[in-house]
Amino acid sequence: MVARTRGRLARTMMMALATSGALSVTECYAQLNFGRAKAAKKAEAAPAKGQAATAGKDGDGPRLEFTAIPANPTDAIATVNSQPITRQQLSDECVARQGKEILDTLIARTIIEQALKAQKLEVTSAEIDQEIENVANNVAHVGREAWLRTLDKERGISPVQYARDIIYPALALRKLSASRVQITPEDMRQSFEAQYGEKIRCRLIMVDKMQTAQSIWEELRKNPGGFEKMAQERSMDAGSRSLGGLLAEPISRHAYPQNVSDAAFRQLVDGDPDDKDPTHKPKDGDITGPIQLAESTWIILKREALTPGNKDANPKDERIRKNVYTMIYEVKLKEAMNACFVDLMKAAAIDNKLTGHVKLANEELNPDHQVDGDVQLMSNPAAAIPPTGTAPSQLPASGAPSLGAPAGIAPDAANR
Repeated sequence: MVARTRGRLARTMMMALATSGALSVTECYAQLNFGRAKAAKKAEAAPAKGQAATAGKDGDGPRLEFTAIPANPTDAIATVNSQPITRQQLSDECVARQGKEILDTLIARTIIEQALKAQKLEVTSAEIDQEIENVANNVAHVGREAWLRTLDKERGISPVQYARDIIYPALALRKLSASRVQITPEDMRQSFEAQYGEKIRCRLIMVDKMQTAQSIWEELRKNPGGFEKMAQERSMDAGSRSLGGLLAEPISRHAYPQNVSDAAFRQLVDGDPDDKDPTHKPKDGDITGPIQLAESTWIILKREALTPGNKDANPKDERIRKNVYTMIYEVKLKEAMNACFVDLMKAAAIDNKLTGHVKLANEELNPDHQVDGDVQLMSNPAAAIPPTGTAPSQLPASGAPSLGAPAGIAPDAANR
């Protein structure tokens, strides 16, 4: 199921967790070690500051010169027919266009850094470097250099931005939230069932109103065979609509959001526990009643097939127990990271003179700065750390990009 954050998260988080002041641009480049050996050779051959650099193998290409960027507000950042455009003009224009978004990012950066210092924690260059390596190898399944180039070319995310805006805040919040994670025997049982238990192959119809869902359900009761055509014509889920509502992945027990997976198994697999008539058991082709996925999202599921679980899997097997533990730990850690950031935001006293908004310490977040559901952009650091275990089956997000982005780059974030 599409993983949803619990509660309402500050809209500030949409960019806030993006950056870290602990790392300068120069340090980020050093941490990336992008093309280590090659970079070292280029550094040896690079001209000194102020000297011309020549492009082209034989020196016949365009010549580049190192030029210091004007630093004073009144310095010309560009000239047009001898008329200067000052650095201050550029700065004012940037503030007018994206100042609020960037300031929110800087505010959150400061909040995260203060929390790290208060707990005497830090995120090291080596940790950032290793995490980039892990994502490239284990998530994107390419080499480090190829992955960074792909991000830069296809997503417009530079190596520096990737280290500073995505990897760093994810690692920072992971450390701040680790103590919040508690795993119970019930968590282990549910995690085991999610990974090794039976799963349902389903078709889906998604609509935005309860009345619409109820109307469609009434029609399907009369004509269950029309589900596929109905999904193509009336479902608003772009990812499955063209396939007649067929989901790419089966649904497992206890998948998120759990109210949906629980309803799916109760209606399509388990049936009424008090009904002992085997002919009444759910079967392929059965449909659920309307299930609420979000405030304005309702779904109806149709069972296509039931995939049996792994009967040979033993929950007492040490290897399996480790895998189960890792999976549930990652899920709970993501929830803890989101909750941790919300708590930090609530506790902070913020005087935003750009927007005129003042938030007192321990004051509830302004509703205008909150959003429901998943936090996108570079705001969901929980998603920035790839799980080492197998996560529960999830409903595919509509319109997901084809590029295998690493954890931490949500579809919207990748388009930044």
